[in-house]
Amino acid sequence: MTDHLDLVPLGFFPTPIDKWDNLGRELSISLSAKRDDLSGLGGGGNKIRKLQYLLAEAKAEKATTLITAGATQSNHVRQTAAVARKHGMRPLALLRGQLPPSPSGNLLLDELLGAQLEFHDRDDFNAMVVDLMLERKAELEASGERAYVIPIGGSSPLGALGYVDCAKEMREQFDARRQRHPDYIVVAMGSGGTYAGLVAGCARYLPNTQVLGIVITTAAFASRDCAASLLNDTARLAGVDRRWDAEDPLLNYDHIGPEYGVPSQEGNAAIRKVAEAEGVFLDPTYTGKVCAGLIAAVGETIPAGSDVIFVHTGGSPALFAAR
Repeated sequence: MTDHLDLVPLGFFPTPIDKWDNLGRELSISLSAKRDDLSGLGGGGNKIRKLQYLLAEAKAEKATTLITAGATQSNHVRQTAAVARKHGMRPLALLRGQLPPSPSGNLLLDELLGAQLEFHDRDDFNAMVVDLMLERKAELEASGERAYVIPIGGSSPLGALGYVDCAKEMREQFDARRQRHPDYIVVAMGSGGTYAGLVAGCARYLPNTQVLGIVITTAAFASRDCAASLLNDTARLAGVDRRWDAEDPLLNYDHIGPEYGVPSQEGNAAIRKVAEAEGVFLDPTYTGKVCAGLIAAVGETIPAGSDVIFVHTGGSPALFAAR
């Protein structure tokens, strides 16, 4: 159970479960979306659930600065900066890439939030980022600040508890409606915390539901070994009595596209399809590719007629930076 762990309420929960009848009919499945893009603070998104636990620990440590990292168009950095400002802390973010001549999308919102941004244009960013964040933490604390480091995506066992809670929240929503539990939940697999939390949470609250992770990055933290490690650590922290091997998680690596953060043709087609069918906007880095993966999975991993939940993790600001 996560009830014994502190959290700081940040979002508009429970987020709605939105029936997507038009797209579902086209795909021959019963399709709904868990709308975590509507979670509230800082434009919403899936990181808010994770940050509820991470912020509680930061406050317990009397942090004055939140340090995190991500890509130039990171949704996580934007949401972390908003949370920091809301709670009287200073946001510092290390970003992979170069400062563009005209900030747009999430980067524009980061600047509006007054986040201190450092750009690191290096191929080994993911390998070095933890050391870089710890260096900044040491520098700040030498000057009298108290800094709390949040990993990329907020994806630690503590952060992933937010999605154990999400599984419980969905169970309560289904039961209140007398609605059958879904056969599949489809979600992005990036830094891994959202996926790990949902799998661990479903093991407890939705035991007949499979969680399909559509992988959107080639980074090491999206490997099967890392996914299983984070999943097991999350389950242990949540008190879920189950263990997973590297081959156990249901993951699909076929929809990464050219590379992380670069739109794919099929992802863009899925963005347009959902907009036209359901009036909802996806993003080119995560949810567009995930929806493309869902569409491709029907008839293969997902049998026709299945009851499916698509987790909308947010990210629409990135639409305004896409080329």
